Amino acid sequence: MSEVEFLSDEEQRLMCLKKLRILDTPVEERFDRITRIVCQSLNVPVSAISLVDRDRQWFKSVQGLDLFETPRNVAFCSQAILNDDPLIVPDALKDPRFCDNPLVTGEPGIRFYAGCPLKIGDTYRIGTLCAIDHLPRELGEADTVLLRDLAAMVVSEISNMALSQAHEGLLSELKEVERSALIDPLTRLWNRAGGEKLLDREWNAALRHKSPVSFIKVDIDRFKQVNDQYGHDIGDQVLKHIAFIIQSSLRPYDVAVRWGGEEFLIVLPGCDERPLRQALERIMSAIWALPAATDKGDVAITASMGAVAAYPKAGDDVMKLLKKADLAMYMAKSAGRNQYMIDEGEDNALLSD
Repeated sequence: MSEVEFLSDEEQRLMCLKKLRILDTPVEERFDRITRIVCQSLNVPVSAISLVDRDRQWFKSVQGLDLFETPRNVAFCSQAILNDDPLIVPDALKDPRFCDNPLVTGEPGIRFYAGCPLKIGDTYRIGTLCAIDHLPRELGEADTVLLRDLAAMVVSEISNMALSQAHEGLLSELKEVERSALIDPLTRLWNRAGGEKLLDREWNAALRHKSPVSFIKVDIDRFKQVNDQYGHDIGDQVLKHIAFIIQSSLRPYDVAVRWGGEEFLIVLPGCDERPLRQALERIMSAIWALPAATDKGDVAITASMGAVAAYPKAGDDVMKLLKKADLAMYMAKSAGRNQYMIDEGEDNALLSD
């Protein structure tokens, strides 16, 4: 296995990566969409957006693996960032750089690798968009061009990340180790502690700007029965599936949180009742249409949702508003589950200036 090679401008490259504040952040649909396209278009089981840190590669998005990072000294992508051109490895067992790599000789059994560097500002290669297969193969010219084009899309998304001001502010204040502690390891959404920090920030931002904010509580129906019938491993796959549906149904600057157990919180800044209802319809339709693909086959699931929208006023309590979303969710469950309700109490009506 080759030793890690460093670029002559390694410290500047790492500084560029740190300034992007993308390491140890939650999953985002805009990036997952691209790795899914790689898998589908190149017919590979694994694709990842890998960011090469000082001692590790960390995946902003990954399809086909349950890994979120690996040591840098075993990372194919660490080799791929040494040059501008894509690194193509038709058969890793026949390549002296990788033939004894534990990712080749053991799990996940990499045989084919194609990684296109992600170059920021035509200067620093911070990582790769890569395609991986468990069988040897070649990559044709048209597929290489496609991988380059998709890598350019990743760079564009990184350069134009559309987070809310409150979200951006939190990321800028937290060190990577602190961000990592606020990410749910199963779903890769914000955990409750991270969600509470963002909740306060979004609420205060809405108060300052006199803009609306909406909250959605999502609870998987009869989740205990899923665990009892199929086991907790399948239950975890169902949770990841719901997290995927929620994330893929939201705007880039909305926030999704695993609030606890099978319950999720969604924060929608700048959102009043009409777009709130549209978001609820998108999520509910996606849950209906897409059963969870698990190791024991497709599992059909439903969810109950409660929501609330308001223009914050001085003296309002965000946790009190969340309780209204909770109550609406429990009303949806009491009414038969598999539906949503919006709290429309008079003291919670949307107010205009």
